[in-house]
Amino acid sequence: MRRPHVVTPRLPLFFGVEGKSEQAFVKFLQHLCDDHQRNLNLDCAKGSGGDTVTVVREASRSLKKRTGRHLYRERIVLLDRDRVAEDREAGRDAEATAIQLGFTIIFQDPNLEGVLIRLHEGSEGKRVRKATVRGRLRKLWPQYRKPPTADQLIRRFGLDDLQRAARHDKSLARLLKILGL
Repeated sequence: MRRPHVVTPRLPLFFGVEGKSEQAFVKFLQHLCDDHQRNLNLDCAKGSGGDTVTVVREASRSLKKRTGRHLYRERIVLLDRDRVAEDREAGRDAEATAIQLGFTIIFQDPNLEGVLIRLHEGSEGKRVRKATVRGRLRKLWPQYRKPPTADQLIRRFGLDDLQRAARHDKSLARLLKILGL
C-alpha cells in the first residue's frame, strides 16, 4: 500500500522592510532557505520609507491585514542603523516601538548597501560611513544599481558570503540564526 504524500507546511516568518532593495534582499534570503532545505516562508511587506519608527508601524499595520498573522513564528523588521541616532534625537525610538508591537529588529549597518559591501570576500569586517557607502559598493560591484533585484543578489552572493559577513556583524548573525542558516 502506498503512503500518502504529506507536504510539510512551511513555517511563516514575517518581514517588514523599508523599500524595494530590502524586499529584494528578503527574496534572496528565501532563495537561500529553499536551496538549503529550510522549510520557511519569508513573507515580506514593503513600506513606503520614512523614519525607523514609521517603518516599524507600517510593518505592524501590514501584519494586521494578513490572515493567519498569529501563525508567524517570527516578526522581523529590517532597519538601517544610520537613521537610529537621528530618530532618537527627534524623540522617536524604533526599538521601543518594535518591542511594544512584538517585532525583532535586524539592523543593517549603516544600511543595506553596507551589508552588501561586507558580503564581498575581503570586505566582511569593513565598516563604512553612509556618505561613502555607495561609492565603495560600486568599486566592488561596478554594475550595482539601486534598487538591486533579487536575481542580481542571487547571482552575486551565496550562503558562504552571508556566513562569512555574519562573523563580523552581530545583527546579520542573529538573522542567520533565526533562519537556521
